[in-house]
Amino acid sequence: MSLLIFEQDLKTILNKYLFLIKLISVGLMICYLGYKIYSDASWKFFSNYKDYHIKYISLAVLLTIVNWGLEAKKWQLLLNNIKQLSFFNCYKSVLAGLSLGIMTPNRVGNFIGRLAWVEKDQQHQATINTLLGNLAQFTSTLIFGSIGLFVVLVYQFSFKYAWLILLASIFVIIFSFIVYFNPLLVKRTMFIRFLSDKTINSLSSIAKTSIQFKLKIIGLSVLRYVVFLIQYFLLFKAFNVDIDIIIMLGLISTVYLLTTLIPSIFFGKLFIRESVAVFVFSFVDIDTPLILLIAFILWVINLAIPALLGGLIWLNKSNNK
Repeated sequence: MSLLIFEQDLKTILNKYLFLIKLISVGLMICYLGYKIYSDASWKFFSNYKDYHIKYISLAVLLTIVNWGLEAKKWQLLLNNIKQLSFFNCYKSVLAGLSLGIMTPNRVGNFIGRLAWVEKDQQHQATINTLLGNLAQFTSTLIFGSIGLFVVLVYQFSFKYAWLILLASIFVIIFSFIVYFNPLLVKRTMFIRFLSDKTINSLSSIAKTSIQFKLKIIGLSVLRYVVFLIQYFLLFKAFNVDIDIIIMLGLISTVYLLTTLIPSIFFGKLFIRESVAVFVFSFVDIDTPLILLIAFILWVINLAIPALLGGLIWLNKSNNK
């Protein structure tokens, strides 16, 4: 009985201070960015970088359409057992969800925007299905991120305990797959005490989904992750950064891994992503201003512009009700 009370108190404390933890994280990231900008002798503002290749930037912009198209297809599949929605409407609902999610803590607005195209009696199941899609994307990030971290530490820094990193990467990959295909296994771990009954019930519903369907969802998530990697790589190519492609992809995967794991408040992890990018890419002597510029361009084309379009879609949807 005392253990149960302790676990409930622990959950209450964690929920109470979660926003504070996120606020401190963002504050630290902004301070770190400020320090790097101030201390970097190469800082001459973004106008320094006039020698760029527009074709690579254009390709990165075009891949944004593919990026959200893959997410829309994933959303369409997730809704199949609830409601038949056209790909075009799924695309609109994904962008509408993005526009609300980018402005709200924990991206809760993402659910509100997407569910506007679903009837009220179907929204609970749709929310659970969305969790499956998010879990698939998170699993993809963990898998590629662990491989990327291994590549960076071993091939870039010749880390002498490479076998430990390799074992850790293999463990993360196997564990990620196991939890994705059978999320109820968390009941047997220490993490269960941090989950609410509602979350556990949602995991139970996800566990009933067929393996074939889960493979389709994680397949689309992997493709979307590859699009992220290519976009980042193209932007570095656009500004004439010449680094071995394997090392570069490893660094990019590490950035996405750390960005995903660090808590944030809103704006699509603005400041968090830039701070992590500055930290990771500084190990290969890329100028801080250029790292910031590329990270900012990526945020604009992948989040800011699509969110603006999504906002217009949401307003139009609201006016037509």
